[in-house]
Amino acid sequence: MNKKKILTTPAKRRVALAAARQRERTATKIVAARYDADRDAVVVDLSTGATLGVHRLAIPGFARAKALADIAITPGSEGLWSEAADDGVLLEQLLVAAAGEATLGRIGGRINASKKSASRAAASRANGAKGGRPRKTA
Repeated sequence: MNKKKILTTPAKRRVALAAARQRERTATKIVAARYDADRDAVVVDLSTGATLGVHRLAIPGFARAKALADIAITPGSEGLWSEAADDGVLLEQLLVAAAGEATLGRIGGRINASKKSASRAAASRANGAKGGRPRKTA
């Protein structure tokens, strides 16, 4: 079998490592987690300063367990694990359980629509030079 070698330079490795470190510094992480028995909810504190509470029954893997006193943050701080439930959940799944997939989709769409890429800005300038958006014809 003929294997292709992937060649990379030390400079490319340094750039990739710097980018990975930057992502690690800016990514939202779970800094604390607990089970609130009074509310029957999992409560997580995030690196952004926000606190997120999700009812236990809304988390598929945790719905089976009676109590979740043993919640632990997974390595990487992007999820939770419970030995009692013998299951885990990622931060993204907690957000979907709390807000709903449709709501998060709309929010993501608004955020992405508000950003301009270089190609989008260039297309806008080109259309402006042509006189702008064409008039609608009935």
